[in-house]
Amino acid sequence: MIVILVCNCEASCVTVDIVPVHVESVPELDPATEEKCSQWFRQAADIVFEKKTPGSKVVTLLERLTHKPGVLEKDDIRDELKLELSTAMKVGGIPSGLIQPLTKVFVLMSVNDIELLYTQREDSIALYLRCLSLESLWRLRYMIESGLLLRFIREVIRQFIQVRHRVQMLVRAADFNTCLYCLNSAAGQPELFLF
Repeated sequence: MIVILVCNCEASCVTVDIVPVHVESVPELDPATEEKCSQWFRQAADIVFEKKTPGSKVVTLLERLTHKPGVLEKDDIRDELKLELSTAMKVGGIPSGLIQPLTKVFVLMSVNDIELLYTQREDSIALYLRCLSLESLWRLRYMIESGLLLRFIREVIRQFIQVRHRVQMLVRAADFNTCLYCLNSAAGQPELFLF
């Protein structure tokens, strides 16, 4: 079983919050496998970051999403983003079996204004997500509650393990609420809507 915990970070309430997502496995993955998985997430995040330069096709596509396109246009934009990011990952040396699942994770996060800042292997795989706005934190909450983020991350993790594992996501309400409070405060909205 893989357990994902979403925890609060030590970020200032004046800036955006970073939410660490810890991926743990029962039985535990060996440290070398966890480190390799962490490295691929990190490399993919670096590739996506490089594609988000001002004026790039990826940024232009993401900006088109802010103009409230119709359902069909949104699908077309997502497909173009998938093509751009998967091509960049292929060129960047991501193994072919990881390109599709990593592309799904990064398109999902990108269209929701969520970035993977860095990863590291601790007692588990830690993915540090940055929500760029209060609205993106709400979207992250939805992705966690609906299981959408879990399904996409699970696809990546399963590329590293041979045995089928049961995967679940756990969220510590107090940690999420602290992030929410910080972003609410930064946005000038003192109300706190608890998780």
